[in-house]
Amino acid sequence: MLALAALPLLPTRSADAEEVGIDETGFARIGGVDQWIGIQGRDRKKPVILYLHGGPAEAQSPFLKEFLPWQHDFTVVNWDQRGSGKTYGKSGASTPGMDTPESALERLIQDAIEVAATVSKRLQKRKIVLVGQSWGTILGLHAVKRRPDLFHALVGTGQFVNWARGLEELERLARLEAAEAHDEETLKSLDQAASLAPTDMQRVMASAKYRMIRADLDYLKIQQDFIGPPPPPTAGDVADWIEGGRFSLPKLLPAIFSFDALTVAPELRVPFFVIQGQDDHVTPAVLAREYVSQVKAPRKAFTPIPGGHFACFTRSKEFVSALREHLDPLMT
Repeated sequence: MLALAALPLLPTRSADAEEVGIDETGFARIGGVDQWIGIQGRDRKKPVILYLHGGPAEAQSPFLKEFLPWQHDFTVVNWDQRGSGKTYGKSGASTPGMDTPESALERLIQDAIEVAATVSKRLQKRKIVLVGQSWGTILGLHAVKRRPDLFHALVGTGQFVNWARGLEELERLARLEAAEAHDEETLKSLDQAASLAPTDMQRVMASAKYRMIRADLDYLKIQQDFIGPPPPPTAGDVADWIEGGRFSLPKLLPAIFSFDALTVAPELRVPFFVIQGQDDHVTPAVLAREYVSQVKAPRKAFTPIPGGHFACFTRSKEFVSALREHLDPLMT
C-alpha cells in the first residue's frame, strides 16, 4: 500500500451520503527514494487523474488549489517528480539516478509508471488517466508507450512535439508581434541569432519576450508569490522548489532538445487527447494539432481552448469540460 506519512485518509461527506472525498499528502517509496504524492478529490468513485507537471521540476505541491476545479469530476493525483519540490527536499543534490541525461530520463519514466501503479492499487482502480503538461507530455508519452495497460487514456496540454520546430514557430510569432509593436531591439536579436543552433541559449532567449501571453504571466505570478521577495530563503519548501529546478533542468534539458514526438511515439495503444491553449507560444498549438493528426491511436482528438501554455489552469472550466467530453465515453 502507498505509505503517505504526512496525513491519514481525511474523508469529507457532501449532501450525498455516498460521496466520500479524499485528501492525502505524504511520501511514498518510489524507485528507491521517498517521493511526495498528493491525492485530492470530492468523491472517491470518480475517475483518477495522475498529473505530470511541467518544468522540468515545476512541482505542484505548493499549488494544489489550482486543481480544485478539476476535483468535482476527478480525483487528482499530484506527484513532485524525482529532483523536484518536496521530493528534492528529501534527497537534495544527492538524489540518485540522475547522473546523466539518459539515466535521468529513464529514471523518471520508471518512476511515473511506478507512481501510476501504486496509486491505482491504493485507490482500487484498474486503470487511471494520465495528464501531462509541457515537460510532463514527454514523460507521459514514454510512460504510456511502455505500460498502456495502466491507463484509460493519455491527455496532453501544452503538448511538446519538437524543440527546433517549436522554436522556429515561436520566432515567427515573435517577429509578427515585435513588428507590430515596433520592437526593433527584439527584431535585431532575432536576426543576430537566426544562424545559431536551436539549442544555443542566445537564440533561445532572442524570442523570450513574446513566449508567454498575458494569461500565462498572470498564472506564473502564483509561483512568484510563493517564492516571495528576494533574497529567497535557503531552507524549507521554497528553497527546495527553487533548488530542485536548478538541479533538474540541466539534467533533463538534453532530453527536451532531442525529443521528437512522432519518432518516440508514432503509435499509441490508448486513446490520446490534446487539449491545448490556442495561443500557446511555448509549445505551439499548430505543432500539437499536426502531431495528433499523424499519430495512430484507438481514439484521438485535438481540442483548442482559449489561453496559452497554462490554459489547463487559466481556463480550467473549458479544460475540464473538454476532459469530460473525451473521457466520459471511456468510463461507461
